[in-house]
Amino acid sequence: AAERRTQSAIWPYVQIARVDHWFKNAFMLLGVLLAVFYEPSLFGWSSVRPLVIAVLATCLIASSNYVLNELLDGPRDRLHPDKKTRPVPSGRIRPALAYAEWLALAAAGFALALSLNVFFFASGLMLWIMGIVYNVPPLRTKEWPYLDVLSESVNNPIRLFLGWFALVTHHVPPISLAIAYWMLGAFFMAMKRFAEF
Repeated sequence: AAERRTQSAIWPYVQIARVDHWFKNAFMLLGVLLAVFYEPSLFGWSSVRPLVIAVLATCLIASSNYVLNELLDGPRDRLHPDKKTRPVPSGRIRPALAYAEWLALAAAGFALALSLNVFFFASGLMLWIMGIVYNVPPLRTKEWPYLDVLSESVNNPIRLFLGWFALVTHHVPPISLAIAYWMLGAFFMAMKRFAEF
């Protein structure tokens, strides 16, 4: 019974980290494929270790952003018919612990990112900063029409950079491709918002 209580106390903190959303980091794949296309010598077993570290670091940083999102959306989610059962609006989360989780996930992700190279770390930091820009007042771009779509979809080119810098450290990927990736993401994000509307 004590073990079940412990699990039920911990589980909400796992939920707000949205591990089930880690699949979105598959958008790093384009950066990886691009890196291998530009430098075919990267295609080999020696690239597996940095890629695993890169994916794990990105997932931890993304989870840090998700925790912040859940915390700051909690008061409004209490009024939503479906979202009111989430861990934060339903009162199963202690805010102080959740903020500690937010920082701990970011710190773990940054430590892994820095173990790869400074360019990958800078890209991971940018992903985390965009989470703050998207969620934290007074900017909180998620509440601004159009800016919401553009600021959320900028995570696509950031993930492209993360995939690229997991393997390449001496030059950047084509900026034109990064911008195109951003605009493609903005298109799909706009369609999602339109469907929600």
